Amino acid sequence: MYKRPKSFWFFAYTALHNREPPFRVKIGIVSEYFSPTIGGITENIHHFARELLHLGHDFRIITGGGLAPKGIEPSISDRIRTIGRSIPVFSNGSCGRATYGFGLTRKMKRLLAEEQFDLLHLHSPTFPALPHIAIMQANAPMVGTFHTCMGNDIYYRLFRGTVKPMLERLSGRIAVSRCCAEENHHYMGLDFDVIPNGVDVGWWARGKRIPRFDDGRVNVLFLGRPDTRNGLDTLIRAFSHVHPKRPNARLIIVGDGPLRFYFENLVPAALREHIVFVGTATDERADYLATADVFVFTPTIASFGITIIEGMSAGRAIIASDIEAFRELTTHEESALHVPPQDEAALEAAIVRLIDDEELRAKLGSTAALRVERYDWKRVTKLHLEYYEQILGE
Repeated sequence: MYKRPKSFWFFAYTALHNREPPFRVKIGIVSEYFSPTIGGITENIHHFARELLHLGHDFRIITGGGLAPKGIEPSISDRIRTIGRSIPVFSNGSCGRATYGFGLTRKMKRLLAEEQFDLLHLHSPTFPALPHIAIMQANAPMVGTFHTCMGNDIYYRLFRGTVKPMLERLSGRIAVSRCCAEENHHYMGLDFDVIPNGVDVGWWARGKRIPRFDDGRVNVLFLGRPDTRNGLDTLIRAFSHVHPKRPNARLIIVGDGPLRFYFENLVPAALREHIVFVGTATDERADYLATADVFVFTPTIASFGITIIEGMSAGRAIIASDIEAFRELTTHEESALHVPPQDEAALEAAIVRLIDDEELRAKLGSTAALRVERYDWKRVTKLHLEYYEQILGE
């Protein structure tokens, strides 16, 4: 039986005391994912970096090269260090990233020697290449954040013998949710602490309705990367049945990626005026949430649900997958409606219900907004810094 991670209590204690960290630290953040790649890990690193600067800490973001960051303020982009070249890799129903090139190990070793970090923070250290190289070349204590629930054990069976000894070198192992901690403990036999992802709650709450879509129709919104595991195909098919019954509804899809063309081809010709693909819309995402009457995100698998807490921050009525990670964030019929992943009929019924029931939409949105404050980045950053302080003290 997996024991309750100690950081649940750590989380509650720190949230209550809300004290400033008493030390300054230089951090090397190693990740295959950063801007312009869109996703939860990129958001995590970006907002964490902002808070580090605000609190007076120094850092460098070490990631794959070849991609110019977008929408990143100079104070952060000046601290990006690239190694090799980042390429897309399709796995686990999504498009990931991996770094390749000659001399990656030598370049990582030289960079770590030059920067002399107090601590290295590795994102998704289970997967190659940069996190693995950093573990082998590290000259400072290391913390790893585990973002992924795989949903199967093929990867772990193939690579457990190689990966586990590397993970044992970490001074701290953070999982973004309880279910993520349980899965990684099950396969690796190692202990994990839980510190959740976060969002800038205030930014998401300040969105303004977009005039183009503020025409009295009921807006159903998808916000995320168009991946097969994110349930967009199920949403398009479900909405194709909703619209003939509720012609005042519109589906807005915000997000981009290499699989976008596939989902555009799923839209029936008769509905192309009513299912709108917007693209990335990085700076306007809060406005699209403010414009939404119903926010739908129903992936088949997730380890946390940063998209869900973005919708909660905006006070939207949410339809979410009935999976453990989302049940940790929302309660069915109180702060969201839960539907089984890939269940078109259940999703169709939930969308119709919220289109018809404005009072229920308001109730779900207001309850969600009340529950989201503990995931604000100011609090989550302090949790990380307290965790660092504990490790460096040891």
